[in-house]
Amino acid sequence: MSGVIVGRSELEHRDSTQRLASGEFRPGLGYDLTQPIFALYERAAGDADALSRYRKAREALRLELTDSSGKRVTVRELHIRSGSAEKSLVLEIETDDPLIWTASTPS
Repeated sequence: MSGVIVGRSELEHRDSTQRLASGEFRPGLGYDLTQPIFALYERAAGDADALSRYRKAREALRLELTDSSGKRVTVRELHIRSGSAEKSLVLEIETDDPLIWTASTPS
């Protein structure tokens, strides 16, 4: 987000057939700026209008995902949501980018 690191993840869970990757999200200093937008995603729960508002707000952030060497990863979808453990967060992405399916550590 304009040079601000929102957070990091190893994306330790990967499903290449569905092109989905997820993992524990460790917030950075910039996460506080984005958290209200990602909270919209969790509240939307199938509401098409709410999902549309969320996507517009998320796109306005101009977030980028990079691998550990700084190479940009192209994503179709990117969400940060609550995890199963208390106060944990999960980064979920949908992508066809070969960097995810051949590299070991996106951030």
